[in-house]
Amino acid sequence: MPKFVKWVPTPSQYIEPFFELAPVSSSDIIYDLGSGDGRLLIAALEKGGGKCVGIELDPECVNASRETAKNKGLDEKLTFIEGDVMGQNLSDASIILCYILGSASAALRPKFEDELKSGTRVVMESFPVPGWKPAKTKEINGRTFYLYIMPPEKTEDYDSDPPDTAYEYEWFYWP
Repeated sequence: MPKFVKWVPTPSQYIEPFFELAPVSSSDIIYDLGSGDGRLLIAALEKGGGKCVGIELDPECVNASRETAKNKGLDEKLTFIEGDVMGQNLSDASIILCYILGSASAALRPKFEDELKSGTRVVMESFPVPGWKPAKTKEINGRTFYLYIMPPEKTEDYDSDPPDTAYEYEWFYWP
């Protein structure tokens, strides 16, 4: 899978909606796909989340995240994997957090459908998963957050074989 987007951090005012849609508990295993500096996972731990795993392609982000986790004393509950999401097994997750483009959502949909357990919550910021009907949405300052609960309800236009429209460095959209 190509790198879909340069890292664009989730602004602090957009962190809370993730956890309003998917409240965390100490039994949750929370994954952030494209974890950047780890801010969503640190927030998840501060809200009482259990184990957290960040997956990030950028080695500089991974190293900085690991250092931040160590400095905050969170390195026992927080793991950062340098690698491609498509090469990682997501089946342990009880919550998935994503701030990725729509083409990445489409590319990840079959992986989610294959690997995620029933009841796993997926929260997407700004870009919905094509073909899935959200269980709940939340809008804040013009941004929409989508909650899906596995297995998600499918929309009428669900395509069982989504086109691979993703391409590398699809980040020109971002301001």
